[in-house]
Amino acid sequence: MAALPGGAAAPAPATPAVMEQCPLCSVEFDASGQGCRPSCPMASGCRVVCCPSCGYSFPQENAGLAGRLKQFFQRRQTGRGP
Repeated sequence: MAALPGGAAAPAPATPAVMEQCPLCSVEFDASGQGCRPSCPMASGCRVVCCPSCGYSFPQENAGLAGRLKQFFQRRQTGRGP
């Protein structure tokens, strides 16, 4: 962290919001920090999030192989091929 005049520490940069929509109740929410069970031993690399409204657990849409395939096919449909 960089120091500001007067010795105060600069605030940490904000993390960008990762917006997800719950497939069950359709609520849109910021998925950063919405991991389902932080005590789970697999939580460090887990891409499952919990809806804060209904509690439904689902994988992040744009994560992993499924997300890359979805982006690939969307680019092909719009004509912006790889």
